[in-house]
This record gives sequence, C-alpha cells and structure tokens, in this order.
Amino acid sequence: MCVVARSWAGDTVAICATGPSLAAADVAALRGKVRVVAVNDAVRLVPWADVLYSSDARWWKHYRGVPEFPGAKYAIGSAPGRAEPIAPYLEIGVLRHAGTDGLARDPDSLKSGDHSGYAAINLAVHYGVARILLLGYDLGAPAVGPSHFFGRHPAGLPETSETLYARFRSHYRTIVDVLTLIGVEVLNCTPASRLDAFPRRSLLEALEVGVCR
Repeated sequence: MCVVARSWAGDTVAICATGPSLAAADVAALRGKVRVVAVNDAVRLVPWADVLYSSDARWWKHYRGVPEFPGAKYAIGSAPGRAEPIAPYLEIGVLRHAGTDGLARDPDSLKSGDHSGYAAINLAVHYGVARILLLGYDLGAPAVGPSHFFGRHPAGLPETSETLYARFRSHYRTIVDVLTLIGVEVLNCTPASRLDAFPRRSLLEALEVGVCR
C-alpha cells in the first residue's frame, strides 16, 4: 500500500499544471523557494520538481514512466476503491481512488476531481503543507491556440473539451470548506484562470509572503 508521509509539514508548495499560461519564467522563480509538484507534462518546465503526479495511467505508459525524473511519482487507481499498479512502472506510487468530490484524509487515498490538477491538491495536503500556489490552472479552453502550454497531446492521449473544463471547475467547490477547516490556504496564481474557487494572487505577491520551506 502506498502512503504519503507528512514530510512537508507547514511548507508552501506550488503545483504546476499544464494550462497555456504556464511560463518558464514563473516556474524558474519557484526554484529554491517552495516545494514543487509537477502535473503531467508540466514536468517539461520543472524537471527539478519534488514530485510528479498524473492521474492518467495512459500518460504514464506513453512516457514509459518518465524514467529521467528523479523525484517521487504518484498516480491514482482507475476507479473508486482501486489502487492497481501501473505495470511495469512499479516505482510510481498508486493511491487508492476514494471517489470524485471532496478531500480524502487517509494518506493512502485521493479524491480524483476527474482530473490530475484536482488530485494533486489532495496529494499536497497529505504532505502536510500549509499553503498551495496554483500555476497553469487555466481550467478553460483559450479563444485562440491550444489548451496546454506545450501544444496538443500526442495521438492516443485525449484533449479536454470545454464541457469537461466546466465539470472540472465545479468539483473544486467541494473542497473549499474542508481546506479552510484544516488550515490549508490555496491561492490561484494563474493569470486569466477560469477557476473561481480560490483567492487570486500574482505569483510575485504569493512568493513575497510565507514561502519558507
């Protein structure tokens, strides 16, 4: 059984997702200041992140378990109650799928929110962090251009529709109260994000306050 230890108790973590706003200059500003979780292909800009997370077993298999990444790797089971390994990449810690909405409190489980960016917040909570900064959480298709900073996914990996983005955004409202209850502050540092569940701050503002690791 995979269990996440509270080894970042009281720290600040930046979670870098793959929206088109994710920029090299922003992620460079994080280095040495906060913990970093890379979500899916965000690892292209933050190969030095502490943790790499993806909910999608297809993504892990397409990239052969991302063998060049030296940090911890996590995923979630394919359906509620499951935590099956992603063979043959057994170094990826798979946590039990605990359903969609809300926040799993057992450190061997995650709520999915139907996408990796949501589950990565739950993972950060298991690490014991006090503050979470969200980058690349655009959560909506742009009027022009691709929905990810790197362009389109390769063949075999799905793109996200506006209908799915709307569903994803709705899930975040189910964790706001519980995050407040347990004392975890979440700040959305994503320019022009369509995610409205958390207070907005510029990355510069967020990094000026309470970023000791």
